[in-house]
Amino acid sequence: MDAEQIKDIISRGENQEIEFKESFHSTQTTSKIICGLANALGGILFFGVDDKGNIIGVNENLDKLQQKIANSNHVVSPIPLMSVEIHKINQKNIIAIVIQRAPDGTYYTFHGAIYVKIGSTIKRLEGHTQLNFLKNRQILSFDESYDSLIKVDDLDKIKIQNYLNVRNQNNYFDTHTIKEFLISNRLASENCELKIKNPAVLIFGKNPTQFCPQIEIKLVQFAGNEPVKIIAHKLIQDDLINSIEQSIDFVKSHINKSIKIKETKREETYEYPKSVIREAIVNAVAHRNYFSKDAVQIYIFDDRIEITNPGSLPQDLPKELFGTISVQRNSIIYRFLRDMGYVEGLGTGIPRMKNEMRNIGLDDPNFKFTESFFRVILYNKIGLKNPIESIEDLNEKQKKTITYLKKHKFIKAQTCADINKISHATAVNEINEMIQYGYL
Repeated sequence: MDAEQIKDIISRGENQEIEFKESFHSTQTTSKIICGLANALGGILFFGVDDKGNIIGVNENLDKLQQKIANSNHVVSPIPLMSVEIHKINQKNIIAIVIQRAPDGTYYTFHGAIYVKIGSTIKRLEGHTQLNFLKNRQILSFDESYDSLIKVDDLDKIKIQNYLNVRNQNNYFDTHTIKEFLISNRLASENCELKIKNPAVLIFGKNPTQFCPQIEIKLVQFAGNEPVKIIAHKLIQDDLINSIEQSIDFVKSHINKSIKIKETKREETYEYPKSVIREAIVNAVAHRNYFSKDAVQIYIFDDRIEITNPGSLPQDLPKELFGTISVQRNSIIYRFLRDMGYVEGLGTGIPRMKNEMRNIGLDDPNFKFTESFFRVILYNKIGLKNPIESIEDLNEKQKKTITYLKKHKFIKAQTCADINKISHATAVNEINEMIQYGYL
């Protein structure tokens, strides 16, 4: 970083990734900050800057100060990756400690406690907060957890055989056992006794709700556009594959469709694309938080379908990259759904859903996420956007943005707004769409 970059960063004030300290107060305080930043997004700790962003400089011997910083880092376990930079700003020395974010599946502790930077404060996690942190970081993974109550007899050999048939392993059980199948597919491990992981019973269980009652799916059709009068409902308590198929069938049987006879063949056209309904339901099952006791909910209204699952975006997936890359909360479940042709794992699902909706003249799917839930809403109202199959299909604002980028190599959302004479929010949407379709 050069002096101008440092000034720019400091001018924005403290935030999730930036911490100011006038001086080195103590090893304990510094260790907590390093631990907290590393457990969050990573970031920079500045010495020689007060809490208002004024550069006051450090008066301590720089060599001794760097040694104190190194000692503070070494008492964090495991030791975070960081670098220490000395800069002279306005004739005053400041120190910038650049701290790397914890790798996937890793977290840091100081004296056995987990600290995380939340907003502009460093917080020690305890109780449920700590448990939720470990789950979100996928350090505690439902997929990788064992249930001592699950036995081989609780699994359905026919369901396993159906999976093997898809994998062209029709004769597998001629020479192998169910136990060998589980171990070779990382669904179980054996160390004195066989321990079976949760996904085995979710996918191949005879009665999966006996062990995981939360896997149920609630489907309701309401009269009108409000959740008041129920026309039809269904509660599905089955393995993941049957749950997906039954959910798709329920939705298809409770939405409008038209029938055409074309060259003696009967063609059914639904008011929503079948592929979009399928994608949304599969995503809800594949990406839900299975630690949550809440069910997947599918509500059908006159003007829309709402599909809601427990679990927001995975922590490693920033909102601005949603729809552009594939991040799996449940990697084992995801792998089996991929093997059976339900998911691709390429991060192309969201753009594909948009194009399918646009192809029949409907508005884009609406995606909403909170801290605990994710929802996709499919509207049957007329949309104004065309499918994007090539760069020629981008709108004029997007083309103008790309032309600017070719010349300047970098663009801010506000610059996009200025050159196109649109609002900042609209500019962000235009840029995000180009990212989703792979043009940025």
